[in-house]
Amino acid sequence: MSNDPINVADAYKYPPNWHIVNCTTPAQYFHVLRRQMLRPYRKPLIAITPKSLLKSPMAVSSLEDMAPGTSFKPVLDDPVTMINPEKVEKVVFVSGKLYYDLAKTKAAKELDDRVAIIRIEELSPFPRDDIQREIQKYQQASEFVWCQEEPENAGAYTFMAPRLSQIVPTKEIRYIGREPLSAPATAVASRYRREQQQLIEDAIHM
Repeated sequence: MSNDPINVADAYKYPPNWHIVNCTTPAQYFHVLRRQMLRPYRKPLIAITPKSLLKSPMAVSSLEDMAPGTSFKPVLDDPVTMINPEKVEKVVFVSGKLYYDLAKTKAAKELDDRVAIIRIEELSPFPRDDIQREIQKYQQASEFVWCQEEPENAGAYTFMAPRLSQIVPTKEIRYIGREPLSAPATAVASRYRREQQQLIEDAIHM
């Protein structure tokens, strides 16, 4: 991670001319498309949501999630830990479908009260205020992690880490994921599955 500071004030002064989203629910995808069409101006929208979520039994939304008065949320809180946020010791930031693997493992290890998984649904513009509101709920958390399944030099880590490190209490974001690679994937299915399981275990481990 680069040690060069990111001037967040400048980022708000010169907002990006595109939106990059990675939606994890049908309602989020619906809202982001609706927002794109109803806006009185046009900016490019890049949606990097994978097709695998189309058939995932976990990636579902109710009709109430798309009812009048609802809208797209750049950041989604952990639906379990938000009940007792004072018990959370570790906060894991993630973007995309990896959330469901992390949530499943967290439940299996009975760590629902101690680990919060926060989904970053919109990467750009950086949702600083939304993330800060989530962080403030977890006053007892002492560890903050960015987890991704892409190699370290790919995915969102290099963009998110320096920005997140400015707003988390520890001023440090620990990376959990694959090592840097010159290729987008290992190309060996058995190795990929081992790495995937290991990074999930590392992210949830207390």
